[in-house]
Amino acid sequence: MQAINKQETTNNRITVIDALRGITLIGICATHALQHFGAFPGNAQPPFPWIGTMDEITNWILQYLVMGKFFIIFSFLFGLSFFIQMDSASKKGIDFRGRFLWRLTLLFIIGLLHSAIFRNDILIIYAVLGFPLVMMYRIPNKWLVSIALFFVLGGAQLTYIGYKSAIPETVQKEIEAPAERRARWQETFLNEPFSVNLHHNLTEQLRFKFNFQFGEYARGYTTMGFFILGLLAGRIRVFQNIDKYRSFLFKGAWIALAAVLLLYAAKPLFPQGERQGLSAWLVIPVDSLINLLSAYLWVVLIIALYSRTCIQKSLKKVVSYGRMGLTNYILQSVLGVFIFYGYGLGLHNELGIFLSVVVCLCYTVLQIQLSHYWLQKFRYGPVEWLWRSGTYLKWQPLKR
Repeated sequence: MQAINKQETTNNRITVIDALRGITLIGICATHALQHFGAFPGNAQPPFPWIGTMDEITNWILQYLVMGKFFIIFSFLFGLSFFIQMDSASKKGIDFRGRFLWRLTLLFIIGLLHSAIFRNDILIIYAVLGFPLVMMYRIPNKWLVSIALFFVLGGAQLTYIGYKSAIPETVQKEIEAPAERRARWQETFLNEPFSVNLHHNLTEQLRFKFNFQFGEYARGYTTMGFFILGLLAGRIRVFQNIDKYRSFLFKGAWIALAAVLLLYAAKPLFPQGERQGLSAWLVIPVDSLINLLSAYLWVVLIIALYSRTCIQKSLKKVVSYGRMGLTNYILQSVLGVFIFYGYGLGLHNELGIFLSVVVCLCYTVLQIQLSHYWLQKFRYGPVEWLWRSGTYLKWQPLKR
């Protein structure tokens, strides 16, 4: 059996973190492909009977093993990266908080530009949530744990429920039905030119995004909880001391697996449908726990596999892909939008779930190859370099 080695580091980077980010980006791309990158699934007729079967299998895999889980890891890694940058500067006697706030302002601008093309962009939300994260940097761990659990388990949703119950019934009836809204949006995505989509994404879609994140579904607050968990993992230096925490992580994985199975079994017993009342709200922590514990299982699995030399060598290009995470996240969505939207190839009704994911994975493989080639010649990915240069208000060295 292949011997287990300590985690590899390159230029003081813990490469397992980059491997995690790379694998997470692959999962996010597959999730977006399931949703046709926000254009909504069409009524594609499978060209062969077996394609329909593969659609069902792929849908099950993504729904239960991928969807929601990899976004949690992506958010967790944002909080972890925040701590690593702050900690690195602190060791040099530098208070990086002001610089990081400027860095977040630049990320907001990048996210706004990305949102103009891809309505499901998350960078702009990360930028907004990063501001309170900076304020939490010096809060003691015990308080951070409490705040993270409150957010992750849906505590913030109670605020919306109280607000919703206070709205008169006559006003509620005036709100556009989700099905009607979706049909209207789909008409824009599939039949309107790029300029109309650009305007739509920067107006109505942007308003909907912020309402979705901080209003109706309070998704942003749970994301804040994942940021804090990443910050906490950085503080206790989990990835710097993998060998120290290995036994604890593996024992936790077995407990998490049992808990996920029990929660899936118990989920049908909870109220279903719109979460506008207290009884329906109870299912929120169940969903959150399932996704959080499943994400934890993915992280532990990747850490366990990456500890083997043969896996580290196999994932070397994925590490490069993860190091260029910002560039690749933007590029994968730009390609996806071009493939599925009407002003691009318009394959919305041509590709079912399985073929959509296959197409996504094909250009992901190409991105992985290009990322590895790029980093052999340059220090940073293109967007990472621009972001870093803007952060320090000085052009950073790019070529190796």
